[in-house]
Amino acid sequence: MTAFAAHQLQQAVFALLSADAGLKARLTGIYDEPPFGTRPPYVAFGETQLRDTGVKGRDGATISFDITVWSAEPSQMEAKELMALVDGLVAGAKPDVPGFELVDITLQSASVVIQFSEAGSLYRGRLNYSARLFEAV
Repeated sequence: MTAFAAHQLQQAVFALLSADAGLKARLTGIYDEPPFGTRPPYVAFGETQLRDTGVKGRDGATISFDITVWSAEPSQMEAKELMALVDGLVAGAKPDVPGFELVDITLQSASVVIQFSEAGSLYRGRLNYSARLFEAV
């Protein structure tokens, strides 16, 4: 199983998030890497890890990936609300992942932290998911 599986999965999750009008109405964008100067609130993809979890005669992988939510509101509530919207779309979803059979996507952990700066504080919500895939037969 190659890193191509992680690429295909991210494209599928990106399409899933981008297709939701309710989520898009609350954000300035959904990014792999936000452009410099992007104003919150927005969603971005974070770290990705791939583990070989194939079975006899079938290549497979478990992919751990992060989706981060950024908010500049003076409380955590916007970050938590956006995290709930994202999770409602991603957890348990089965988007089409070309070349692969997606078994499941499950939420592994979630957290919100505040990042202080002179320009103003930001809240960063982190959703960590695990997805199991097999190469299509």
